Amino acid sequence: MSSISNDLIWELTRANSSYLVKRKTAAGVQFSREPLNLTNKHAYKYSGVANSKAIGVSLTENGAISVLTKKQGTFATPAKTTVTTTFKPYKSQRKVYAAVAGISKNYRDDLRAAAVTRASALLKTKTGKKTFAKKTRGKKVSA
Repeated sequence: MSSISNDLIWELTRANSSYLVKRKTAAGVQFSREPLNLTNKHAYKYSGVANSKAIGVSLTENGAISVLTKKQGTFATPAKTTVTTTFKPYKSQRKVYAAVAGISKNYRDDLRAAAVTRASALLKTKTGKKTFAKKTRGKKVSA
C-alpha cells in the first residue's frame, strides 16, 4: 500500500482539524493541540499529522518527561505509529536536555531547539518558582 503524500494531508487538514484551535481575538491566530506539535503553532513544519516524521515532548502524570516520535511506514496502523521514550522524574535537567537533543538530532534536526525548549518549559513548571522572604533594612528592623 502506498501512503498519501504529506503535502496532500496538510492541504486536507489545514482548514479543518479536530486539533485546530481558532480564535477570533488576537488577530485570528490559529493554534494546534496535536500531541506531536512542539510549538502549538498551526503550521506545516510543526504538524504531527501532516509530517511523516514528528516529535512531541510532554509531561506525564508522575512528573516524568516523555518524548514521542512518529514511526515511518506505519500509516495503516495508527496504534503503532508513535514510539515513547520516558525519562524518570528525578533525572537531572541537563541529562534530559541532552537526551532530547540527541533524539531530535538523529530524527529531525530542524526541530531540535524547539524540542529542548519545550522540555525546559515543562521541567520549569514541574519545579515551580522560588519565593524568598523579604528582609527589612535600616530603621524598620528596630521599629
